[in-house]
Amino acid sequence: MSCATGTIKYSLFLFNALWAILGILVLIFGVLGWGAMPEAYAIGILVLGGIILVISMFGCCGAVRESPRMLWTYVSLLLVLLLLIVAFIILNPRDVFKKYAVQTVEDHWKLEQTKPNSMDLIQKTYQCCGLNEASDYLELKFWNSTVPSSCCKDMNCENPLNLNRRGCLSTVEEAFADEGVTISYMEWGLLGFDAVILVLAVILAIHYTNRQRRYNY
Repeated sequence: MSCATGTIKYSLFLFNALWAILGILVLIFGVLGWGAMPEAYAIGILVLGGIILVISMFGCCGAVRESPRMLWTYVSLLLVLLLLIVAFIILNPRDVFKKYAVQTVEDHWKLEQTKPNSMDLIQKTYQCCGLNEASDYLELKFWNSTVPSSCCKDMNCENPLNLNRRGCLSTVEEAFADEGVTISYMEWGLLGFDAVILVLAVILAIHYTNRQRRYNY
């Protein structure tokens, strides 16, 4: 094995080890995000994580066993994944997540009218209070001109300075706008990472295929 081929082989193995870790992280994200996003998207994320994990196994095995067939299968799977990532970037489903989050806030606020403390999880997570502002609770008879402890820092409303005055609707909208930028960077990073591995895999697959042909002759 030449030095260049060995370098590509072990680089591909290393990249696929990282690829496998990424697949596991995506699976964990999908599990943790279940219920916090539309079910179809949670399932899609879990499927993506599973696909990345399976692809990485093909890459590792193909590189270690020096199998042209496994490497070409790996290249085909990488191409499919590359197209899926490009489609994801073009379709831009981030607005769907944002609309879902906003709708969740509105639904929980409606539920707060009849079932107090329905907003607790949202208010703790985003450090906000009420739908549009903290004074929204003045309209709810149950709270009798007070606010739930989830509206305050450290769940302590004795100190008025602890009150989170911003409404949850605008806070969640801003949070998802910021997350959208982060996700965009992740998408392009994933695309670039996939492209680098694809080039290495094609070079290695061509090399092993040519070598196998020479041995057959």
